[in-house]
Amino acid sequence: MEILFWSSVVFVAYTYFVYPLLIWLLARFFPAREKDVPLPDPYPLVSIVIPVYNEGERVRRKLDNLHGLDYPGDRLEIIFVSDGSTDATVDILREYSDITVLAYAERQGKPTALNRALEKARGEIIVFTDARQTLEPNAVTALVKRLLRPGIGAVSGELCHLDAEGHVSANVGLYWRYEKWIRKAESRFHSTAGVTGALYAIYRRDFQPLMPDTLLDDFQTPVNILGKGKRVVLEEDARVYDVLQQDSAGERARKIRTLAGNFQSYVRNSWLFLPWRNPIFWQFISHKVFRLLVPYAMLTALVASLLAPGLFYQLAALAQILFYLLGGLTLFIPALSRNRICSFILVFLELNAAAVIGLARFASGRIQVRWQKT
Repeated sequence: MEILFWSSVVFVAYTYFVYPLLIWLLARFFPAREKDVPLPDPYPLVSIVIPVYNEGERVRRKLDNLHGLDYPGDRLEIIFVSDGSTDATVDILREYSDITVLAYAERQGKPTALNRALEKARGEIIVFTDARQTLEPNAVTALVKRLLRPGIGAVSGELCHLDAEGHVSANVGLYWRYEKWIRKAESRFHSTAGVTGALYAIYRRDFQPLMPDTLLDDFQTPVNILGKGKRVVLEEDARVYDVLQQDSAGERARKIRTLAGNFQSYVRNSWLFLPWRNPIFWQFISHKVFRLLVPYAMLTALVASLLAPGLFYQLAALAQILFYLLGGLTLFIPALSRNRICSFILVFLELNAAAVIGLARFASGRIQVRWQKT
């Protein structure tokens, strides 16, 4: 039991503490070299692709945001793809003569919408974004400038959260800031293992049509590019803003869907598990795969400490039980979530629970490709 306990503890500690520290140190002392490339004249033609479903309340605001970008308007192509919208989304979009609107009646899911948009896109560079988020005026320019650097194949924007009044949230949560810290370090060292679906850019020639039931296009598309030997990086100057999720049930459903999508992506991209083929094998295993195994290591540590003899293991079991109880209290007493430690514990436990549920949903085939607004 003692060996099981300590093996589990070391595994969790490596995943959440040792690996982040190591990747930060490597990024600090051995960053990837990049050569800055000036924007050509004229700028590259960029196609901005926005898949929508019943976004009638948001598309005008999104268009106002896109029309306010500092990228030259004559070098931008804006494409909206309506995936079977049943509200006024398409009618509103067709009021604008300077955008392309693609619409079809039967709802098929985001991958089909993206595939159809890329069939029509004329841009050398494709920028993907969603209807909900707001881009900073320089966001597309920052993405393009970074993408032009040799060796880079995909560039992710930086997702920033707003509070209910539209201000950048200072209390977005320790966990999210911790996660972004890791992603930035991975990007500086070599590559991230994915992008934010809210904003990212690739070359059109690098896009591979998505399978219709793909759950995570923002993982599958950059992974395809990574497989070509190109880097996937995060550009901190390309900021995109989203309002903090108020619907906790919707946020939990999103997490479960995302983690189920991870399992789907790993099954379809088995080469990621081959160190001689995956250029970021260590980062991928340590950050992505081990995270999905942590809940089982946590359960093993609890059971082993309950069964192991000695006062130390009894105290270890008590500490774990108190940890879980504090997370449960935070879930049912929302006021506790204003405490950063309690909020961190709750998010940590919910993510691990979502990993288990996500695996069960994926294995049972109960995850639908058609996304729901949350």
